Amino acid sequence: MPSQDQFADFLSNLARLRPDLSDAYIKSLLLDEKQYLSFYQDIRNSGLSGTYHYYTYGYKEGREFFEPNFRAIKKLERFESGQSIIFFDTVKTNASFLYRGYFPEVRKNSSVIIHQDTSFLDSVKEIFIAKEMVFIRPSNGSRKTKYFMHLCRTLNVKIIIDVDDLLLPDYSEYKGAVRSGISDYHQILKDMTRDSSILLGADQMVCSTKTIANLHSDLIENISISKNKLPREYFLPRESLGKKIINRKVRVLYLSGSKTHLKDYSTISGPLMKLAQDYPNKFSLSFLGMVSDQTSIFSHLGVECNFLPLVNFNEMLSEINKHDIVLVPLEKTVFNDAKSNIKFIEAASQGVAIIASSVAEYVDCITNNENGWICSTEDEWYATLSYLFDNPEAITNASLKAYDSAIAGYSL
Repeated sequence: MPSQDQFADFLSNLARLRPDLSDAYIKSLLLDEKQYLSFYQDIRNSGLSGTYHYYTYGYKEGREFFEPNFRAIKKLERFESGQSIIFFDTVKTNASFLYRGYFPEVRKNSSVIIHQDTSFLDSVKEIFIAKEMVFIRPSNGSRKTKYFMHLCRTLNVKIIIDVDDLLLPDYSEYKGAVRSGISDYHQILKDMTRDSSILLGADQMVCSTKTIANLHSDLIENISISKNKLPREYFLPRESLGKKIINRKVRVLYLSGSKTHLKDYSTISGPLMKLAQDYPNKFSLSFLGMVSDQTSIFSHLGVECNFLPLVNFNEMLSEINKHDIVLVPLEKTVFNDAKSNIKFIEAASQGVAIIASSVAEYVDCITNNENGWICSTEDEWYATLSYLFDNPEAITNASLKAYDSAIAGYSL
């Protein structure tokens, strides 16, 4: 924990980095000290500076943060010579952070990355010398996000919103958590109304799919599309893929992710049950993720079955590689049409083809019967899987083509 001398060093460092700003102006951007001291009598009685106390002890103690009155603070000219910042208010292992922030930076190495583990003092210092800041999937429910955005506006740092999901409350009823009965519709509507208001203060929006761009175009003028891609070091060597042999059973994997995909899974539960009755000895079935354990049902029907909890990213790729085909069932909703095709990319990187529902991004990247399969109905899911159980060579051929497609279009 920083001492008072260290906090003084922090202020001195800010003044050195931004010699165009006075000490008083810098302090005015850090805290509403008058309100802080008025609220906390013990700190007022101690004689300590309120700004010093909050940045040294207060935020660690869970003290109330009194945001400066930014409306009363003079806005600055843009710091054009500054740096670019990527910010995501969650852990570094989150998929959105990986695909929208970390993976692109592996190649560009041109931005400072701020995440949940970055200290508050370091984060503020980086914003003071920034020319632009990318907020990945921001939420107005995050006090840190709101403060950083207000700080950016006052310092005239360009605000870029990067999203890989719909933010619009108009489509709350189609969100996976609502459809799966995990979250209350009215709460989701409230949250999305709150979070979508962030767009009103953005200078630019970057998103992962055409559907997101089209649906948000009325709210923000400057929108660009940057598709999710995976660094090539995560791809297996192509020469190793031809050595993979499909033995007596086709190893099928369902990547469920979170419990919000329960409704999506229901689109294939019927076909899988029928396949278990008709072909119990021709395939094994693994579930990876948080959808409730289905193994007892299929084991009872004679299918070799396995349930795996959520694992980290590298472990997930390793599990994919142990299988022959990955299932990606998705309800045909506007939310799923807006989703990117990361499951195609991840499976293909391990030399595994997928069967996916006919939602926008998967239809765009899969040529049916060549580098994967697209299914629109339960009958098509059943027919496709039963054909592949009898013709495993088709899986091998499609998997190699999926790998080549992902290298060509979705690798960094």
